[in-house]
Amino acid sequence: MRHYEIVFLVHPDQSEQVPAMIERYKGLIENGSGIVH
Repeated sequence: MRHYEIVFLVHPDQSEQVPAMIERYKGLIENGSGIVH
């Protein structure tokens, strides 16, 4: 199994949206049979 690291940058004006962004990308990965550690 290959392991990947994802880094994304968020503009300071959007910092309050970070938890929703994390959940969105986590959902995309898990829906594609991926695992988030």
